[in-house]
Amino acid sequence: MSSVPQGTGSATTRVASWSAPSGWITRDDGPRLAGGPVSSKPPAGTSSVPPRNRPATENDRKTATMDKLRAMTFFCRTVEAKSFAAAAQALGMVPSALSKAIAALEHELGFALLNRSTRGLALTDEGGRYYEQCRQILSDIEDAEGTGRRGGTQARGTLRVGMHPGLRYAVMTTLRPFLGEHPDLRIETLITNTAAAVVDEGLDLVLCIGALADSSMIARPLGWTRPIVCATPDYFTSHGEPHHPSELAQHSSVIYARRDEAPNTRWRFAKGGETCEVDVPVRAVSRDGIGLVDAALSGCGVARPLEIAARHWVVAGRLREVLNDWTGEPQAIAAVSPPQSRTAPAKVRLYIEYLASMLAA
Repeated sequence: MSSVPQGTGSATTRVASWSAPSGWITRDDGPRLAGGPVSSKPPAGTSSVPPRNRPATENDRKTATMDKLRAMTFFCRTVEAKSFAAAAQALGMVPSALSKAIAALEHELGFALLNRSTRGLALTDEGGRYYEQCRQILSDIEDAEGTGRRGGTQARGTLRVGMHPGLRYAVMTTLRPFLGEHPDLRIETLITNTAAAVVDEGLDLVLCIGALADSSMIARPLGWTRPIVCATPDYFTSHGEPHHPSELAQHSSVIYARRDEAPNTRWRFAKGGETCEVDVPVRAVSRDGIGLVDAALSGCGVARPLEIAARHWVVAGRLREVLNDWTGEPQAIAAVSPPQSRTAPAKVRLYIEYLASMLAA
């Protein structure tokens, strides 16, 4: 059984509420809404239904298609919100109506999509596969709706983006121009250290730094970054500025370590053909790249964040880079998409192109 992705997703297009279609179709198993069984009785206030066994009209088929797409949207938002209550709030409907709509979809499909328990919701195996297909279908519809707008280069709907902590400042401070170019787009972000979040959290893409553990993921290169050595000017005034990596052994340091890793206190450097390794005294450990820069800004000691995470503060003079002629191992920045993605939706493709140009600037 696969877990329901975490998220705060909203409807691709705003759906005010779930309402029964105006036309009812009946078959031998009883009255049915076009698009799937919802109730054995007509809606309140409906005194009659079309004649029994009436052949479905073209309008009925169109209504059924729209109802199915609406149900797919409801299902995807429920998976991404991980609860009927949160999804219903985002969709502007009551939880009981949303739950009934999902149950009707399951009955129509002939298999369970979600396992319901007191601990929450979990996707069934069939539900996981159906969810990925629904995401692709709804994404394709967004692209189709955007065709013809600004030459077919208009992003629409909701773009869900995960990002490495070290990319937070660089990415979040460049959202406004992109959103200005695409007024029908909404962006939701999540800080994550793992590329697997693109599947686990139901994201459209994850912006990663470093090598990918899963080769099945679709990765699109965005650029490179490197680790730098820095601290506040006040710290260097009080403790002196190192001129060789070996001198870092005499300084307090702030280091980064992933949650699943032990802190690595050995820093490696290279300059031309010369290499140097030094064990640094650790005063603080951060489990994310944001905390690493924050600790350095507070004057805790010397830190070695990624250049892209510290760039703003170095330019502003809040941090001072030292030993910049001694290099660390370059790290690739990539946009990672789910392995089952066929062609990147317009909103994903356009955002990746925008990010690549911004990071190269």
